[in-house]
Amino acid sequence: MDIQSFSINMSQAKVQEQAAVKVQSMGLDIVKEQAAAVEKLISSALPLMEPNLGQRVNILV
Repeated sequence: MDIQSFSINMSQAKVQEQAAVKVQSMGLDIVKEQAAAVEKLISSALPLMEPNLGQRVNILV
């Protein structure tokens, strides 16, 4: 293997590595956005207005 082909192979490997890192970074950004949306959804859920509601069952026979 001569120096020129070795240099080309190294350059291609570097470009592939940079592309892989960019794709992983984009995936991480998407996951962070989804986590923020879930956190917002959970925090926006209305708290239970009557804490005793649903704790007891009244039965008439």
